[in-house]
Amino acid sequence: MTIHLPKDVENSINAEVLSGHFASPDEAITAAWRAFLRQRTQEPPGKAVTLAELHQQMLADGLLSQLPNAAGDIDDEEDAPIAVEGEPLSETIIRERR
Repeated sequence: MTIHLPKDVENSINAEVLSGHFASPDEAITAAWRAFLRQRTQEPPGKAVTLAELHQQMLADGLLSQLPNAAGDIDDEEDAPIAVEGEPLSETIIRERR
């Protein structure tokens, strides 16, 4: 297969190869094509997904090691807010940034 690329694209690919990001132009084109295919097979933007679908996708992408256990996430006294004396944290952050 012979591919004819615009000169700027060819130069950009060669620069990435020379910088060590890819071993060869063939590897760079392969990575780009696979990224295109992954993007094309994903859900179209704007489609609402459920929390369960999001968790499943994150698990498949390796962003989660296991699915959250909703049954084990029960609010109890351990989750109650703790009263802290002094100025609010937000005020401290704003003051420190000045």
